[in-house]
Amino acid sequence: MSIYIFLFFLLSLSTAQDDCSTPKNCSDHGPPIRFPFCLKNHHPQHCGYTGFDLSCSPDNTATVLDLPNSVQVIVTNINYTSQSIHIKDPNSCFPQQLQNLHLSTTPFQFADTVYTFSLFSCPLAKPGFLYRVTCLGGEGREVYAEDGEESISYAYDPPQMLSCRKMYNLLVPIEAFNQSDLQLKWHQRVEGKFFGYPLSLLSHLFHLQARTSGS
Repeated sequence: MSIYIFLFFLLSLSTAQDDCSTPKNCSDHGPPIRFPFCLKNHHPQHCGYTGFDLSCSPDNTATVLDLPNSVQVIVTNINYTSQSIHIKDPNSCFPQQLQNLHLSTTPFQFADTVYTFSLFSCPLAKPGFLYRVTCLGGEGREVYAEDGEESISYAYDPPQMLSCRKMYNLLVPIEAFNQSDLQLKWHQRVEGKFFGYPLSLLSHLFHLQARTSGS
């Protein structure tokens, strides 16, 4: 009799099957969102893994990923085969937003090699810096990024650097300074689902049911 209860449990999940298996998107041009991701207010919460929650922007034109420390990015593409996503900064200034980012608490990491950069604010144009961060400049000051591992005293004329102020360090790919989008990847094993529930959970329930029936 108990096996019928188990089967009834599976069948009772059938109403969630279409909701979980059908890709959703925020706009006609937005990336299709499916497992392991879950689109808030479009998929039931059990459809995705923890940390893979996405949402739509208020005007439903962009797909939003919320990362730790209030870092919010736009997801422009999802490649389920390579397990990677492309993200853009809503304000087109990764060097500003990523100063608070800690991916270690998320299932994602940068697809490209990361380096430590130091950002400096200078009153005048300074030659020799690796990158000029135009989105952070203004009001008579320019912002530059330099390899954080390289000693400033050897790379520049010290008196010239007295007019510059160090802002903060960044651990990011080089692409954060010269590209409009970045690529993140995830290595978490993607587990298949049945009616939106992980197969490992259903397998565990099945074996538990079998042991109960045999006792």
